[in-house]
Amino acid sequence: MICNDRVMSDGLAWRVMRVMSPSPLVVFLILVSTVSVPFSEIDQNPELSNSTTKMEQIGGGGGSLEEQCGSITFENMFEYSRATFDIIINDDWESANVKAVAWVNSTLADELRLTMDEFMELLDPNKGGDGWFSTDEREFFRALASECIEHTLTRIGLRDGPAHRGGLGTDWKNTSWEEDGVVIEEWNIVPPRHSQIRSCTSTIGGDCKEVPVVPDLNRDCDTAVSQDLGVDECRVQLWLNATLSITGVDDPSSFTFSLNASNLSGARFDFTFPQMQDLRLDMWDECEGRDVGLNESTAGGRAPTVGGCVGDGSSTFDLISNDDGSLTLELSPNGYREDWPMGEDLFFDFTNEPIPDPAPPVWTEESPSNGTWFPVPYSGDVSWASWDDGVSRWFYDEDGVSNLEILCDGEQNLNFRESPARELMATIPDSGTVEITCAARDGDGETTENRTWHVGVPFSLYSESDILTDPHQITLDANPGWPPLSVSVHLVQGPSSQELGVVDIVSPGTVSIQGSSSNMQPGIVDVRVLVSGEGVFNMENNYLLGLIKESSPPLISILDSAWDGSKWSMQGQYSDPDGESVSFTMRVDGTTAGSVGVSGNTWSTPLIDFSLWDSGEHTVEVEGCDTSYECTVIYQVVNNSILFEVDEPDCGALNCECDPSLCDEGGGGIGEILPASGILSLMLSFALGTIFYRRRG
Repeated sequence: MICNDRVMSDGLAWRVMRVMSPSPLVVFLILVSTVSVPFSEIDQNPELSNSTTKMEQIGGGGGSLEEQCGSITFENMFEYSRATFDIIINDDWESANVKAVAWVNSTLADELRLTMDEFMELLDPNKGGDGWFSTDEREFFRALASECIEHTLTRIGLRDGPAHRGGLGTDWKNTSWEEDGVVIEEWNIVPPRHSQIRSCTSTIGGDCKEVPVVPDLNRDCDTAVSQDLGVDECRVQLWLNATLSITGVDDPSSFTFSLNASNLSGARFDFTFPQMQDLRLDMWDECEGRDVGLNESTAGGRAPTVGGCVGDGSSTFDLISNDDGSLTLELSPNGYREDWPMGEDLFFDFTNEPIPDPAPPVWTEESPSNGTWFPVPYSGDVSWASWDDGVSRWFYDEDGVSNLEILCDGEQNLNFRESPARELMATIPDSGTVEITCAARDGDGETTENRTWHVGVPFSLYSESDILTDPHQITLDANPGWPPLSVSVHLVQGPSSQELGVVDIVSPGTVSIQGSSSNMQPGIVDVRVLVSGEGVFNMENNYLLGLIKESSPPLISILDSAWDGSKWSMQGQYSDPDGESVSFTMRVDGTTAGSVGVSGNTWSTPLIDFSLWDSGEHTVEVEGCDTSYECTVIYQVVNNSILFEVDEPDCGALNCECDPSLCDEGGGGIGEILPASGILSLMLSFALGTIFYRRRG
């Protein structure tokens, strides 16, 4: 590692660090993620934003440093108030120079120091986790920062060829950080004029200072600055210089540039492309709704069509033509963190081909032909065609299908319209079908030819019982006037489903489907129906029939019970018919006492010392309850009288009936079996002492 120091005019130390060889440590730094994004100008006194950006997740997981850092982005680890990125792509289109500046203001700076301190505690409890952040800890995290950044996701994709929108099997984020190409600079992580700064013992040599991770209420992190000025003295500023490796561009005459904006706000990106004659932006898309989860390295789901995304307008851009002939894309993404894990992807298609002559939109091969049947689940105001998997794939236009106007006409009172998500809506009657004729029109007024379709409700669906049985039956009442349909029925609970069966409807009437429901858990169960057929547009719908899977109580049995001196216990086995977890409670004579141990499918009570209880019968209950609060109680009656019994002589066998005065020494009386009085007193004392000891125990 090479470290250089320079002192600015205000006397504050600014440090720059470059990692020249891999670090052996296996932990990554939250600080690193922040600075891993590119920026432009360095402003020593930036205008600070009061708004904060809150992040709800941290990615990474266990494993090596590369594994931890390789599945996350900077924002997964780090929260900044504002950031700027400056990415200049080199003339060879194989790399880009990256500069970045980020500001961490107010309580976000506290959280940054707190997180660093917590990570340090994981590595060395003697150094971290004490509520203070030292210059030693700062140097340690600096050492990890660059190496972690080299493995993080860049969010950026650049690929030549025809325009694309990602999708399964398409690695469109095909850029990476160049190894040993990261330089980090920071300011004020350990404020040198903090009002609470104190000395500490350094383990790496040199002067050691530390500050509290969260300052006191005065927040006086710079005693040389008057608090009357209202300056955020505790803020942190970060810089990054790095090199981005690009592997997806051989012929830049046509390429798609993409940026994953999920969970990204408060940032500004400036992408400058090399000089190329006639390079222009042909089309762009703001694509919402991809479920990125905690691993943003996966594209996930079916790719949208080029020009077919319906964005929310949260991300904006400007395209600047520079004096040297290059183009700069000034991009302000805003993938709201509150929407996580629903993502946002931005795509920009560039080309140097001439702008084509206007042409009318056309139907695609995926579009429904004339006479297609559109089943809908209910009558009334319904969506009969979605945008993402339907309308956006039916047309092609050089300006993008999202710019087309969809025109539909039919019978009166059908109330044709588009929803905000561009679904096709209409008011469908209770019986029969309606004919709908549709076409698309572009901005020049050019239209496709018309196509006419049939829309209606093919069947009604219901369950005779609101309680889910096993097996369970679903009934369909098929309406007349429809071609043959194949109907697949499934029970669903969240991500889980179980097929009941498939039935072919060839004529009007009632048909039933019956199948097992054994995979369903206690709770609400919905019914998913998939409809297909020749000349039929596929329909998939979840019917909320109010079905409820009732919980069955746990099955609990007693296998054994035993005494161990004055202590008693019992054990047994249990299971839950619904596969739910079971918790146990033990009671003695109605009073909760002790806890029940569980191992696998067995349970056992603790040892109960019944010498502490009154003599007589006692009821020991064990109650097992599943997560649906269905409970089973088993019990056993325990008689502890044996613990209090005292042996007495058998007076009936004696001639004088245990009365010494009636017996002489030869009369076979009690006098013959009792020892002398001194010995008798000693034996009685010993017996009473034993009984007293047992009762106290």
